[in-house]
Amino acid sequence: MAVAVVQGDEVIYSRGFGFKETGGTEAVEPDTVFQIGSTSKAFTATLVAFMVEEEKLGWKDPVISHLPYFAMADPWVTKEFQIRDLMAQHSGMPPYAGDILAILGYSRDEIIRSTAHIAPVYSFRSEFSYVNNLWLTAAAVVEAKTGRSWEQNLQERILDPLGMTGTSCSKEALFRSSDTAVFHILDGGKVKPIPRDWIFFNWPYIYAPAGGINSNIVDMAKWLRFQLGEGTFEGKKILGSENLAATHLPQTPTPGGTSAYCMGWVKTDHQSYPLIWHNGATSGCATFVAIVPELDLGVVILSNLVTPAPDALGMTFLDIYSGTTPSVDHLEKSLEAWKKNLAEDRAGMIRPKDAYPPLPNESYLGIYESPLFGTACLLQDHGSLVLRVGPKGATVTLKPWNRDTFRFEFEGMGDEDMGTVRFEISPEGEAAAFYIVDPDGELLSRFARKAAD
Repeated sequence: MAVAVVQGDEVIYSRGFGFKETGGTEAVEPDTVFQIGSTSKAFTATLVAFMVEEEKLGWKDPVISHLPYFAMADPWVTKEFQIRDLMAQHSGMPPYAGDILAILGYSRDEIIRSTAHIAPVYSFRSEFSYVNNLWLTAAAVVEAKTGRSWEQNLQERILDPLGMTGTSCSKEALFRSSDTAVFHILDGGKVKPIPRDWIFFNWPYIYAPAGGINSNIVDMAKWLRFQLGEGTFEGKKILGSENLAATHLPQTPTPGGTSAYCMGWVKTDHQSYPLIWHNGATSGCATFVAIVPELDLGVVILSNLVTPAPDALGMTFLDIYSGTTPSVDHLEKSLEAWKKNLAEDRAGMIRPKDAYPPLPNESYLGIYESPLFGTACLLQDHGSLVLRVGPKGATVTLKPWNRDTFRFEFEGMGDEDMGTVRFEISPEGEAAAFYIVDPDGELLSRFARKAAD
């Protein structure tokens, strides 16, 4: 991992730890590039703040007044949905709704339009529910108001003015860097590097406005200085303080009662000083970014394996720095919780001993259609049932679980639970439809069998 600390307008600590790849010898340095995951959201919120500053839109403008094709499942919600709602995590959709679309290769535009087909599980603005897909809509609004891509806006309005020369937002740019960390996943409880030709390597970049920026601690320290400088960097005003501060304002209370989601940030009433922070995780990197305005302090931690360590280390540092006696040992607590979750996840992946066998594969084969995913094919490959879906024909193996329920098995996803497929069987003993269900048990979409021509 790599760690940087900013005090006011000065970087007071910057250091890399460990190696770029497990078993390797190349050390992580301050310039080593990682994926920063969902801490990318604050960059998109800042681009929207530029639009407000330039009077191209207002925080409470209806989204459809700037992006007429935007739609949610409920027409009233569509009409009432404001620009700020895109970034406030209270849409009513299930947590992480539609993330699988990015993994399967659907385009940003297809994901933006997919929200019309995702059934809500909460009332609009009533509950915190973390999603990524609406950040693509926020980026599309910026593009509509500027006539330039999200990537161009990011480069011209943030990266160039802050001198973030090691920061990018594509797989190609990541691999062009001469100092890049190798990303890792857990597979069978073991840490394994992700190869560059991994079939799913591109999904964070489809989701780039929500979680696809590549950066290092040298550049992220500049980002922290900009935040602590209230929109000013090295004596030059980049963005007005009022509109930057708006991204730090609480919008939606989160469970627990001490935090609220803002717009790309979380504000927590920490026991010493209020903390503005966010974390992030891709398939192979974890990130923690925080500022404490009262202390004029910022910290960023980047790592190339998803664990609770960045969050725990960040909170431990902030307690030590502020002279606070922590109520818990963040490191010990997070490590024990992580071990417990890993054990539970592994146990949950073991097929029940009393499971019923599935029907013959032929009972499930066919072409199916979904308003969210489009057309999908159920095929047989070397005796296994496989689902082919998405614009690039991604193939997912369906592993028998219990009678007509199968588990997703994505090649290279390691120990990550990707959800299940549940079939609806007709009286004739043939699959009439199937449902994709996420790891939390939320229904994503129903696929109906297409009638033979």
